[in-house]
Amino acid sequence: MPAEHAPKPYTLLAIDDDPQSLIVLSKTLTTEYEVLLAKNGERGLALARSDSPDLIILDILMPEMDGFQVLSELKSHPATAAIPVIFLTSRSSVEDERLGLLLGAADYIAKPISPPVVLARVATQLGYRDKPLHSPQPAAEPSAGSDMRDGFIGALALQLAGNPQIRLEALLDTLSILLDSGVTQSDPAAFRGAACLALMGLNQPGSSIGLALAQSRVLIEEILAHADPEDRILNLAWKITHAEALLQGDRSPASLDLPLSARLFALALNYHLSLLQPGGDLPGRHAQAMARMYQQPGFEQCIACGPESLSAALLSSSQSFFGL
Repeated sequence: MPAEHAPKPYTLLAIDDDPQSLIVLSKTLTTEYEVLLAKNGERGLALARSDSPDLIILDILMPEMDGFQVLSELKSHPATAAIPVIFLTSRSSVEDERLGLLLGAADYIAKPISPPVVLARVATQLGYRDKPLHSPQPAAEPSAGSDMRDGFIGALALQLAGNPQIRLEALLDTLSILLDSGVTQSDPAAFRGAACLALMGLNQPGSSIGLALAQSRVLIEEILAHADPEDRILNLAWKITHAEALLQGDRSPASLDLPLSARLFALALNYHLSLLQPGGDLPGRHAQAMARMYQQPGFEQCIACGPESLSAALLSSSQSFFGL
């Protein structure tokens, strides 16, 4: 009698328009997993909805419907929104990787395909949960990539924390103090997340903060074209990136019609960067940073409390951060 086919614990779906890639993925994965194959995005979406795979490997560069569009479709439907997706691409662009992660991709593998790398990345994603990976999310308010966006903010914060141009936690504490004392009633946690996204350009070697904000603005605009256009943190991040205009000072402040969020972020950055200047003791650098803040256009309109109480709060925060 022929041996019975032993069921495998997980089903994977590979979507790629390159037949050779599908062959390599099939040979690599079928020893451990059930594998479904699709040669275009439309067929891949149909299989994802009908077979509920536990994980999807998705090529970015495909005709008609590229990987970003397929991912957005997956994340916009409750039945497929929770399926982890690993992007597969021949590109090595940092912007592609960030866009994929912000839209909701779980990981990223570059071509040419390395079977050991694929097996390791797949095992890692499957190991994140003890229950089936495709448990449907609640039908209410599906949001493309919102969960992964929040996870990416956390990962980005860790990367920025080691950036020599910035001390991220100190900057975010400064921003929180300005928010608490400002006329706006916006959520400080949302501002902190948006600030991380606004500074994503600092991951690129050699980027100044002004240049990083301008680069991030372009990338966030592209993300909003693929993700939920009403995503409030992405929209807030896009507004915050406009602080670059105030930092560079290349136009008359009176001609800049910037949102309050951008002005508050520019104040926080100005204060923070002044603190990081070499030389002098912390109280002296703090005094110089406050003097620069007073000179910023619209300072009085952004800050509701008195300058003295604001100065005391910022100095206390800075002393705590620098261990003084």
